[in-house]
Amino acid sequence: MKELETLANQIVVRTKEAGQKKLAAKEKELNEKLEASRLQFVDYQKNQKRAIQERSQTDFERQTQSLQNKKRNALLGEKQTIMKEIYNGAVVKMTEWTTTEFQLFAGNVLKQFEGKAVTVIAGEKSAHHFTEAFTAKYPDAVFSQETVPAKAGFIVERDGIDYNYFFDQMVAEIKKDFTPKLASLAFQKDE
Repeated sequence: MKELETLANQIVVRTKEAGQKKLAAKEKELNEKLEASRLQFVDYQKNQKRAIQERSQTDFERQTQSLQNKKRNALLGEKQTIMKEIYNGAVVKMTEWTTTEFQLFAGNVLKQFEGKAVTVIAGEKSAHHFTEAFTAKYPDAVFSQETVPAKAGFIVERDGIDYNYFFDQMVAEIKKDFTPKLASLAFQKDE
């Protein structure tokens, strides 16, 4: 699990850098649009009679609020897109681990089950990492020839319980608990 914490810390650093750049660019664009709209409306307002000016002020405030809402929603959508890219990127990065990296992770997991009879079922994308030399280190484990299609990672089965170490599922579990913290760190404004 230390690997996950390290991965999470790396994600936070990359997220903050990428998120700040994308967020700043999007915020600047939306502020320019808001300012252009405001100036256009002010010119219109100058050419109207007093009664029309009062009504125009109300319209202006409503439009300003509407634009601010659109800006907020656009920024929120951008943040959600960035977060999704980060988590998807983490799964891709884990899927692309070298055999050494994968075996280090799998070895740390299997150490938790040392002395216990387990069955390991690899995901199709990770099966090649379970070399003979690696599997020989874990005599209590049975390494199934069966694989789970289109998955990276593995399952450890013990006493009828599946311990899921498929990368997409691991990241999804982390995502539930870690997203609010990651978002607040990544998108906080530098003051």
